[in-house]
Order: sequence, then C-alpha cells, then structure tokens
Amino acid sequence: MAIASLFLASVPSEAQEGEDNTFGGWEFLEINHDFGKSPFFATFYYEHDNYQYSRLECWYTRTTLGVKILPWLKADVAYDFIREPSFLTHKAVADLTATLKQGGLKVSIRERYQHGWTPEIGEESDVLRSRLKVQYAIPGSKFSPYLAAEVFTWGDKWKKTRHYVACDYDISKAVQFEAYYLYYAFNDVPAEHVIGLGINLNI
Repeated sequence: MAIASLFLASVPSEAQEGEDNTFGGWEFLEINHDFGKSPFFATFYYEHDNYQYSRLECWYTRTTLGVKILPWLKADVAYDFIREPSFLTHKAVADLTATLKQGGLKVSIRERYQHGWTPEIGEESDVLRSRLKVQYAIPGSKFSPYLAAEVFTWGDKWKKTRHYVACDYDISKAVQFEAYYLYYAFNDVPAEHVIGLGINLNI
C-alpha cells in the first residue's frame, strides 16, 4: 500500500505565488522486458514529480521499444506523456546508447533526441540530451553506486545539466531499488535539488 500511494498520488492544487520550487522529489517505477532470445526489448517508465513535497499534480510516463544492435550498443524509440498543472506535453524520443564493461565497472554514453509539443500553448521544442554514466558494482555486495551527468543542448545553446550521485541496490534478480541526489542546473532559472527514489523491475 505504501508503494502504491508513493507512485499513484496525484492531488491537483494551484501553486502559491512566489513558491520556492528549488527542492523536491521524484518517485519512479521502471518496468523492463526482454523478448526472449530476440534483440528487442520494451520499457515502461512512470515518474511522479513534486515541489517541496507539497504539490503532487506533476507526473509523466515513457513507453519505449528498443533493439540491441550489438552486445555493447542499443537503440530505441519512445513516447512521453507529461502532465503539468495547466497543460499536457507530448514528446517523441530516440536514443542511442553505448556501454562498456570491465569487471564491476560499467561506463555508458547515451545520446537522446527529443521533440516535444504542447497543444494548449502552441509550443514545440527540440533538445539533444548527452549523458555520461559511470557505475561500479561492489564485489560481494548488492550495492552499485554511480555518478552521471546529462547535458541538454540544442544547436549551440546550453539549456540545462543534471548531475547525479546515486546508488542501485539489488533486492533480487528481478527487483532493484534506486536512490539518487540530483543537482539540476538551468540556463536562466535557479538550480533545483532533487531526491529520487524508485524501483526497477525486470519481467
């Protein structure tokens, strides 16, 4: 029940004028599925965003279909549906991810293109997201800490950067708990501090 309330809570409310949104939390659930011996995979992702742990009306989903081109290279396409307090946003997403492993060390580089459109306000946007992630599985342990940085750009303009300090914990072969601190830096607004908590499932 606690997990269900964590992920499904969504209580509409109006933001207070001058509200401080620089600290909040993201709670998420990711479900991954490999199609047997084929190179194809699918992912469903749900994330609930809140500000100051008081406003609960923001959330989004991502539905992904991908293919493992090589043992170290995969590509996928996805559709995002994002709910904000006063409008909805849709995004078409394409990813290319390369991953290298050596012992417990894993390094991945991901390039993500997003095209978004918000019908209520007639706005469209494009962004390129470049992420570097370095993770280490501690021998004899269920913990896998990682560091990551993701830069959002379009053309020659920097939009924002996400800096992660995080750790995965293997509850079982199919269930993993993930926690992170995110320092979210923006081009034209104050930075945000985010605590992320979530569950990754492999089915």
